[in-house]
Amino acid sequence: MTRRAGSKPADVARDNRQAVWDALRETGSQWRTILGLSDQLRIARKTVDDYLIGLAAAGYVERRNLDDRYQTVEVRLIRDLGYHAPRVRKDGTPVTQGAGVTNMWRSMRLLGTFNIIDISAHSTTPSVSVALETAQSYCSILLATGYLRVVTKADPVKGRRAVYRLIRDDGPKAPMIQRVKQVYDPNTGAVYRKAGQE
Repeated sequence: MTRRAGSKPADVARDNRQAVWDALRETGSQWRTILGLSDQLRIARKTVDDYLIGLAAAGYVERRNLDDRYQTVEVRLIRDLGYHAPRVRKDGTPVTQGAGVTNMWRSMRLLGTFNIIDISAHSTTPSVSVALETAQSYCSILLATGYLRVVTKADPVKGRRAVYRLIRDDGPKAPMIQRVKQVYDPNTGAVYRKAGQE
């Protein structure tokens, strides 16, 4: 396993969503102006507004217009689901792309020790399906890049699957597999490659 810098994917949208969500949670049910949030977070007003429109449509925040002439809009949090920022489109529908990886990482952190059946079962929700093959692929690349260790080897004759343990947990954001079969960790900005890759 090799760690190196660079090859960082475009993860800006996710970070912006999380920053807005964190700011809303900090102030609870207090009203905040969109301009105030934008200035505080140093994120473009349109970016903040677009995300808040989606959160309002999904029932997470309430919006009100204070002054139509100056387009002053306030929002407040009315439904707090915890740390992770909801991933929603402007119409309020959930964004499911990448949700399987997010769910698998959460399951790994929660379980600590697991096999792919555990990961598939704990990561599948009414809106996201995680197949055994997907769980196996994600576990394999995380094993090869130093996130997991095999606790119990697989035994095909006995029908036993490998059991893994999470040994590198740098934070709540899921490590992402890139097209070149390397892993980008959005928690640290590090990129990990399989042992032997340059």
